Order: sequence, then structure tokens, then C-alpha cells
Amino acid sequence: MSRWARARSEWWSLLLAAPLAAVGQTSAEDLQRTLERLAAERAAAAPRFGETLLLGLRVNGQAQPQTVRAVRVPEGLALPQTLWQELQLRPPSTPPRMIDNELFLVLSDAPGALVRWRIEELSQTLELEAPPQAFGDQKIELDRMATQVTLPAQLGLFTNYDLQWQRRVGGEGSLDGLAELGLLTGRGDLNHLMLYRSSRGWTRLDTRWTWDRPEQLATLRLGDVISDAGSWGRALRMGGVQWATDFSLRPGFLSFPLPTLKGEASLPSTVDVFVNNSQRLQGRVQPGPFDISDLPLVTGQGEIRTVVKDLLGREQVVVQPYYISPSLLKPGLTAYSVELGWVRENYGTQSNRYGQGLTQLTWRRGINSGFTAEGRGELAADQQTVGASGLWLLQDWGTLNLSAAGSRSRDAQARSGWLGTLGVERQGFGWSGAVEVRRASPGFVQRGQPVSPRWSGSATVGTQWQGWGLGAGLVYQGTLQRPSPEGFINPGTRLWTFNAGRGLGAWGYVGLSMLKAGHGGGTAVSVFWTLPIGDHQSVSTSWQGQRGGGQPAQDQWQLQFQNNPPPGEGLGYQALAESGGRRQLQAQWQDRHVALSGGIARAQGRTDLRAGIGGGLAWLDGSVYAGRRVDGGFAVVEVADQPNVRVTHDNQVVARTDRSGRAFLPTLRGYQVNRVGVIADDLPLDADIESLDLQVTPAARRASLIRFPIGVSRTATFTLVDEQGHPVPAGADLRPVGQMRSFPVGLDGRAFVAGLGAAPGPHRLDVRWPGGGCEASIELPKADRELPDLGRVTCKALAPPPSSTRSDP
Repeated sequence: MSRWARARSEWWSLLLAAPLAAVGQTSAEDLQRTLERLAAERAAAAPRFGETLLLGLRVNGQAQPQTVRAVRVPEGLALPQTLWQELQLRPPSTPPRMIDNELFLVLSDAPGALVRWRIEELSQTLELEAPPQAFGDQKIELDRMATQVTLPAQLGLFTNYDLQWQRRVGGEGSLDGLAELGLLTGRGDLNHLMLYRSSRGWTRLDTRWTWDRPEQLATLRLGDVISDAGSWGRALRMGGVQWATDFSLRPGFLSFPLPTLKGEASLPSTVDVFVNNSQRLQGRVQPGPFDISDLPLVTGQGEIRTVVKDLLGREQVVVQPYYISPSLLKPGLTAYSVELGWVRENYGTQSNRYGQGLTQLTWRRGINSGFTAEGRGELAADQQTVGASGLWLLQDWGTLNLSAAGSRSRDAQARSGWLGTLGVERQGFGWSGAVEVRRASPGFVQRGQPVSPRWSGSATVGTQWQGWGLGAGLVYQGTLQRPSPEGFINPGTRLWTFNAGRGLGAWGYVGLSMLKAGHGGGTAVSVFWTLPIGDHQSVSTSWQGQRGGGQPAQDQWQLQFQNNPPPGEGLGYQALAESGGRRQLQAQWQDRHVALSGGIARAQGRTDLRAGIGGGLAWLDGSVYAGRRVDGGFAVVEVADQPNVRVTHDNQVVARTDRSGRAFLPTLRGYQVNRVGVIADDLPLDADIESLDLQVTPAARRASLIRFPIGVSRTATFTLVDEQGHPVPAGADLRPVGQMRSFPVGLDGRAFVAGLGAAPGPHRLDVRWPGGGCEASIELPKADRELPDLGRVTCKALAPPPSSTRSDP
């Protein structure tokens, strides 16, 4: 019993005894006996410490299914620790008690206790009143799971080709092309890319071995690689080795920090989350505080509205602005790139020219949700450059980027120097923009730009106004501080841009773009209008004008009609006419094996012809397949030896099976779910179909074999007779050997059987009836007949005959 209940009992005793003494209706002995009786009742009603109670439970007015075992203790009421965990209540400040070898936590009677309690004597129910702070925190995590590869890799080879032939009528022609060779294995892939020019022959572009490590979110590359530029460096082509973080190996993985939504509920409640007025989440939470992390949000500026509604219909609405930058890293997350090798020179013109050795390291780490640090270094025999960068989140407004780097060189004109960079970026509803300014000292050097301008920078801004999308930009680069190693001095440049566009609904889209070069440069203006007139067709017209820059004024009108080819097989074409007399007509045709293109152009009295062919060849599982260009990984689909069956990839028809029931898919997305299916209308009626749609997840740049669970089930009818030519008894049980399914024999021995294999036979049949049985064998005709009639089939008696009906397994 609580203190308040004991005090109330004592007051009632005095109120009952006082009138008796005052009116003299009883003697002093009677009064004494009355007081003793009341004291005894009060003692009986007082709590007996150590007493065990079995009680119902109600929390914040809501009945709970548990039956509670409670024990009275001097500090209050002890409840099992397991019950506190089930109710997700925070442990109390009072020390726990061990009762009957079980740990109990105590509900205190103290005035400052967070959880208030009382026992409703009539129903023997424990009633708890607990605010949200009394419950433990709940965390609703929506983080993406690691990608699980479900499609095993096979050994595969492929080659891509793209040839373009051009010839001017009355002149000479030329043939150019690209060729790519690839070897795909379960331990990585080898890629070799070549360029062909009829005037120069073959030139090697890239040769690279790539090995992905999804469990480490990293990729190892050997051969020709492209280095990570970091915040202030230059991306370089190198020959050597690269070990770098690759977050794309886990699609859906969010490397940047997201805001965490916080709320609380006193009762079981529903939670609805709206991002920019679009619902993104609906769920249920138990009483107490809750956090929602890794909610899918749009990068840039936005607003989150959280609505919590409890069982009584009460709502809490919390509005939270946010800003997300994909350039930041989650707290504790690290990204890196290490390159060791030699700088590639004269790429595209020479096959194997490499310069000085170079080591580069770029390292980034998320310090907290609002700050990411970066360190970068370039180490070579004649030059060393190191620097540090920081990216800060400016609340819900944008990001700030600061970089500083220093260099040392053997160059007599650039012994040492420094570089500083300041940048601000914002993406928002009202407007978006970015500004970056770079300042370099005369002696600063870095790979890819041995001589830097003193000042350089850029600025862009974009907004929406009256249905128009508006954008403007400025790119500035000052004069180089000293001649380049080749002896050239590049003048400073300033380039202004402006663009505007607006959708016109059914009338298409209209746009304007302007470009102005500083330091006496010219101005170019373009106005265009595009009108879609079908799923794949469009008409567009444009005007382009150029003024200044020491050149005569130019004006050009253009009209174009375009019909894009469908994603699968089909024809596309384009017709173009310009005010200067230029005319052009070109077409593209593609099927599942090859893509062809051709065109003719007429300008200034000259006629040019062009033709092209592109596609890919692949080898897998002992066969060669022709198809379109292999992009990433490829697969061969098997459909139970069924020819001419359409195969879909993400609901688009992309291939047909050949005579052996195989189709070539030249493109599969690595580490993502790919939906591959077949069209049921192309399958025979006797096809045994388990699934028409498969969801497969291959690794990137892998060769795979996809087998559809589709078989052929043939049927047949016949008349079943015994060795004397008499019909088998009606109702006999007929079952093909090796199957679980059985068929009844009809009158006059007429029988029907299904589920037979595609092979002609023989197919053994087991026939049983009460008191007898026999065995038969049938062969199906080789002709493709859906329900052949096999005529009379003799069923030979079993020896010895069975004495009872066979039981089913």
C-alpha cells in the first residue's frame, strides 16, 4: 500500500472514533476495543513486504496481454527485469533485487519517480503511467543491405567492334574503328581497347585487369588506369596499379550522411514521413523516443515533415529542414585511392609511351556529419606536392570547401610554391549555385598542370522564374605566370554563359542559350524549339547566330525531323536541313545481332557518304554468339531447347532464342537486380512452366548462364488391353513409372496420360486395380503432335498378381 493510502486509512480511523467519544454512546473500554479493531484492520491492509501478487497490466491506459508477477518491497513494487525489457522501459535508479534467483527492478514510491504506479484492487490490475522519456530509444534503420550476387560467373570472351566508313564523292575514303577485347572470369576481367585509323593503322588505347572486392568496397586495377583527382588535383592517365574505394560495388549504399529524424510517442503510434510533400515512409512505433536513420532523400536542400498519430487519434507534426551533400562522407567512413606507375603520354596517338614514375595517394574521411577531411599527395623524382582539404556543411544552406597545397620541384623557375582554393556550393528549391576561386603562387607545380595561372575560378547560378528555368555561369582563367615547358604563354580567358528553357506542355519545349567570350571574343546565341509527335518521333527547329570576335556575322537556321529506333529491334532515321544549303539524311537499323547506320550529306556542292556497323561477339559454354555491343557483363539464356522464344530484360524484348533454345543478352547490370523473362505465348502448349520471370544479380563485368525452369511435358491417348485383347477394367489406376501423378482408366480401356518427357520413349506404365495389375510400355511419335492417339496398347500381367490395391507413396 502506498503512503497516501496509509495516511487516508489513519484519517478515517480518527473520524470514526471521534464522534463515539464525543456523544458518550460507548464506554472507554468499547472505545479502546474499537480502536484496537481498526488498528488490526489497518495492519492487515498494510503492505506485507515479500508478498507476491499476480496482476493484470495496463500501460498509459492501454491493456497489455501480460500477467505480471509483482513482489512488494519497502522501496515500492518489484517487477521482473524481463518485463521491463518487454515494455522497453528504462531501468530505474534504484538498485535491482534478486528474488527467488530472478532479477527484479523496483518501481519506486519516491515523488520524483519517472513511472507512476498503482494497483486497482477491484480488478487486481497494475496501472502504469509512463511519459515517453521513460521508454528506451527506438532506432528505425533503413540502410541498404549488402549486395548478394546470385548469378555464378562463367569463363567468357567477348569482342566489340565499331567501324565507320566515310567517303566524299569524287575523293578518297577513310575507315576508322574501335575494337575491344575482353576476358571475363570469376576473379576479375581483362579489357583491351584499340583504335584503328586507315591513315595511321592500329593504336592501343587501354589494357587493364580489374578485380572487384565488394566486401571491402574496393577495386584493384592493373594496367592503364585513371587517377583520382581529389579536391585540387588533376586526373591523370597512368600505367601501373591502382587500389581504390568503389562505393558503386554496393548499389544503394549511401556514403554521405543523412539527417536522423527524432520523435517520441506515449502510446503505440503510426509514423508518416513526407519529404518535400512526398510520402517516403509509413510505419509503426512503440511508446518511447524513436530515431529514423538513412531515410532516402533528395540531395541538396529540402524539408522533412514527420506526422506521429497515436491510438487516440492525437497528432504530432514536426517540420525539419535539411541539406544533403554527396561530397561529404558519413562519420567514420573512409575513401581512398592509391596509384603507383608511370604517367601516360600522347594518349590516342602512341600506343606505349609512358613518362616519369609517379605515386599518388588520395584519402578522405568523414569526421562527423558536418565535416569531411581530405589529404592528397603526388610524389615523383622531380616534383612533390602535398595538400589538405576540408568540406564543411553550412547548416541547411550549402557546403564550404577549403584546400591548401604546397609543392617542391627541381625546376629552376619553380623551386617551391603553394595553392589555395575556396569554394561554396548550394542546391536548393529557390536557387542553386556554386563559386570556386583558386590562387596559386608562381612556383606551384602539380602533375597535369606544371604551370598554373595566378587566379582562376568559376561561378554558376540557376533558378526558376515564372515557369522558366534560368542559369548563368562564368569561367575565368588568368594568364600563366611563366611560359609552359613547351614555351607557350596562354592568354587569360573569360567565358560567360546564359541559358533559359521552358516546357510548353503539348507544344514541346523552347530554350535559349548564349555564350560570350571575354577579351574581345565573340558572342554566340542559339534559340531552339522541340516538339514531340509520338513515342519516338520529334520535330525541332533552331536559329544560331554569331557576332564579334573579329569574324563576320553568321546566321543559321536548322530544321530537323528525328525518329529514334526502339530499344529492341527496328529502324530509326533523321532528316536535317540548314539555311546554308546543307542537307543530311541518315538512318540506323538494329536487330539482336548487329547495328547498322548510314547517311548522306550535301553541302557547298560536295556530297559525303557514310556507313557504319557495330556490335559484339561473345563466347560462352562452348558456343559463339553475335549480338549488339557488350556493355559490362553478358549472359546466355537457356529456354529448354525452344527456338524463337522472345526474351525480355526489364520488360523490354531484347533477344530471341536460336535453334538450340539459347539467347544472347549483351548487357547485364552488375551488383543490381536484373529481371530476365520469356514470353509465354512463344512456348508450346505442352511446356511445363515453373517460372516465366527470374530476378538475377550478377557481379560487374561477368559472363553468366541463365537457365529457365521450363521443360516439355507431352501427352497421349490410347486404348489399354490385356494380353487376351480384353479392355483393362474401368477405374484402374495408371501411373507413368517415376511420376507421382496417376490417371484413371475409362470405359473400354480408354486411357489418357500427361507429364511424359520430350524423348519418344519407351515410357513404362504401371497399372493396378483391385485384385490385379499389369505393365505396359508406350512410344511417342517423333512428329510434333500435341495429343497423339497411340491406338491399342497391350498391358502384360504382373507375376505374381498383387492381392490388394497399391497404396500411394
